[in-house]
Amino acid sequence: MVDPTLPLSGLSPVGGKSVIARFDRGELSSDAEVLALREIESRLGMAEIIRFRLLMIAAGYEDGNDSTGLRADPVFKMALDQVPSGRALCSQSTISRLENLPDKKALLRPAKRPKGLEIRAFLRRLFRAIRTNWPQTSILLRADSHYCAPEVLDWCRAEGVDYILGVAPTSTLRTHILALEASTKARFDQAPDGGKLRRFKEFLDGAASWSRVERIIARVEAGPDGTDTRFIVTSLTGGDGRALYQGIYCQRGQAENHIKSWKTHLAADRTSCHEATANQFRLFLHAGAYWLLWSLRRLMPKRSVWRVAQFDTLRLRLIKIAARVIELKTMIKVHLPTANPCQDILNLALGRLPRLVT
Repeated sequence: MVDPTLPLSGLSPVGGKSVIARFDRGELSSDAEVLALREIESRLGMAEIIRFRLLMIAAGYEDGNDSTGLRADPVFKMALDQVPSGRALCSQSTISRLENLPDKKALLRPAKRPKGLEIRAFLRRLFRAIRTNWPQTSILLRADSHYCAPEVLDWCRAEGVDYILGVAPTSTLRTHILALEASTKARFDQAPDGGKLRRFKEFLDGAASWSRVERIIARVEAGPDGTDTRFIVTSLTGGDGRALYQGIYCQRGQAENHIKSWKTHLAADRTSCHEATANQFRLFLHAGAYWLLWSLRRLMPKRSVWRVAQFDTLRLRLIKIAARVIELKTMIKVHLPTANPCQDILNLALGRLPRLVT
């Protein structure tokens, strides 16, 4: 452990003056705006230990061992409704017991391609939860070809759920677009400098296992590497093939970006526990931390760079701010750096949140 009375070594003089740095200033924190995240998460009504873990992950402390140092941090204490001089927060061993608490009944589905019956059961539970809260909301199921199973198509029609799904190419489907592929490739070869050429075709067809024919849209693309064809199936009756494919189906790629952000900036892939149930519980915790930062970003002006900032940028610029905390008899003062360049956006974001009344 570092002796706080000893100065840090290796610091060069500045302006002919020696630089003495020690960890001896008392109630300081490097995560001042965890207090802003508190204004968001306190509305969830969760237990203190889960709140602590969510705030840790959102602030960049994805390892439960980090709680050993953070349990005495004055800002984290305040974020969990404790005064800086109050008791220490929960320890690493307590967090470890929490993560290992769920039993196998809480397991998510195995990490393999699900069958149609499994997908239908999952969708039934998911949509039941959605319609419990929003019974009049129209739902569109958008997914890749793994979801295009006859059980799913029949269930969606029976439940009044629209869908737009990828379809794995088959010899039957390809018979519809052989001529289009050839003409698209010939047109590209005539003007290769114009970039890739993309064309669309619609037709009715269906797999032998489907209960009826469906509206199929084929996207044919020709480029320097030849032709590439993709198929989608949809229950939507309006719109042309190009608009449905590019404007609706391809937008599911944004969901992939959310997953990438969840893993890259919130370390959701830190599944290092020995038990699968503990690792899956961690995923729920990291999802909660994602929601905290997403909610903070939603407070930003729509046309500002902050509204599209990556989570690591939000954390570095808005959460990782040094603060000196002074606890008085009737108030707690938090002194922030005068030179902080993000004062205006922090004031704006907090002003858009209704103040908590306790």
